[in-house]
Amino acid sequence: KRVFHRAALLRLQDESKQEQPSSSSYHQHYQASSSSGQETSQTNISYADQSGEQGEDYETEEQLQGRILAAALEFVPQHGWTVDAIAEGAQTLGLSAAAAGMFSNGAGDLVLHFISQCNSRLSESMAEQHKQIQLGQAEPKKTDEFLREAVEARLRMLIPYIENWPQAMSILLLPQNIPDSLKHLSTLVDDIWYYAGDRSTDLNWYTRRATLTGIYNTTELVMVQDSSPDFQDTWAFLDNRIRDVMNMANTAKQVQSTGEAVVQGIMGAAITV
Repeated sequence: KRVFHRAALLRLQDESKQEQPSSSSYHQHYQASSSSGQETSQTNISYADQSGEQGEDYETEEQLQGRILAAALEFVPQHGWTVDAIAEGAQTLGLSAAAAGMFSNGAGDLVLHFISQCNSRLSESMAEQHKQIQLGQAEPKKTDEFLREAVEARLRMLIPYIENWPQAMSILLLPQNIPDSLKHLSTLVDDIWYYAGDRSTDLNWYTRRATLTGIYNTTELVMVQDSSPDFQDTWAFLDNRIRDVMNMANTAKQVQSTGEAVVQGIMGAAITV
């Protein structure tokens, strides 16, 4: 009896190991067993459930953190960009306020999450506009118009939190947040230029992105100090900066064209002589 009992235990262990590797392999095995008419034992199903197998409702830690941070944004106007806002967000999801301890970077994680969320929203909007243009359902915009609208649309996402945004800007300047902050800004600027139609691969690629980065940063600084209705002074400042950049670009092209014409003229004169 002892030998039989030991063999049975070993067999159950082997069957459990075969079903454990991953969520997808478990579901595939279960479906295959059902379709072939083989019955899956209740013992093995219970084992899989108790072992923490990923079911349809399984949520990763990263997904849970994303939900907490998204919920925390509602409390930023009241608590600022703080761990307290994160704790409040966790409680609205039925979690303990201690869940805020999941975020090692504290308020920095909240600000960076918000920036990433805003960049994604803008990128999706620009992608949809691009799709409509390709389908002939909309007309392409001039570069300066597109740049202005994109930067304004992104900055308008700050309005619900504008009173607390100087605090967020200070948090982004902390050493541990600078790398991710720069990465998000670079992604934002690169996406805007891409959907504006820029496909350059030379030095202009860097020049255009550096210029737009400067425009975004300076306009953001003006915005947090702007008390005009609907931030009219901010948008006027943005208009002027975009216009200046486009004028500089046109001047550079004119200088280049003039230089090429002079060179061609000199070469032509030399050949004639």
